[in-house]
Amino acid sequence: MFNKFIGLSMTILWPFDVLTPQHPTFDIAPRSLSGPPSVSGKSQVTSSDAGIWKASYPEVPVVDAGKILAWRAVANLLEGRLNPILVPLTRFYQPVPDGAEEAGLYAPVPHSDDAWFSDGTGYISQVIDVALAGSAPLRAVSATINIAVAGLIQPGQHFSIDGRLYLLRSVVYTSETDASITFRPPLREAASAGSRLEFDWPVCRMKLATDGEMDLPLESGRWGFPSVNFIEDV
Repeated sequence: MFNKFIGLSMTILWPFDVLTPQHPTFDIAPRSLSGPPSVSGKSQVTSSDAGIWKASYPEVPVVDAGKILAWRAVANLLEGRLNPILVPLTRFYQPVPDGAEEAGLYAPVPHSDDAWFSDGTGYISQVIDVALAGSAPLRAVSATINIAVAGLIQPGQHFSIDGRLYLLRSVVYTSETDASITFRPPLREAASAGSRLEFDWPVCRMKLATDGEMDLPLESGRWGFPSVNFIEDV
């Protein structure tokens, strides 16, 4: 279940289809400093444009043997805050092409021999096709993109590049297949022309917020609804 995210197999992927949070949240935690207030009561606040992602998976239903074992396996692989994990967002409000869901384009795909993974799932399908039109340096906050297949790309949508998560701030279409975008946080790594913007299944490379996040209390030793918090691996 941990090796299905094509191209990023060196870092494990949270098994979202098995351990599905009831209301996941992703936010950029700002980094700001403020001095003491003056006599008039005013204070100056300065902020970095970087920020870091924080995420929460509250009340994950761990209610059968498969889910309990999956939770324990993930905890064992992470070893507290030692190892990173790719934490996925949902696809809600992403630029999914009209009719893609209904046509089954996101349906899981089996191996070439029609066999599935041991947990009954398959490979993740990718539909949205958007790429960088040119190279973008480290800490860039804008880029030009080529759009081959996508619905309407809008501010507030997420994308990832090589496991790094970004949030669109502005989108200006220059043609049906080209647009200029701005985003936050700044690029964590330089990206070359042609790099794919992952809109279908955006993920963020993160670590557990504390060593005890994967503790698993179980009612009568059989089920539970644990919550887990993450912080971006920078």
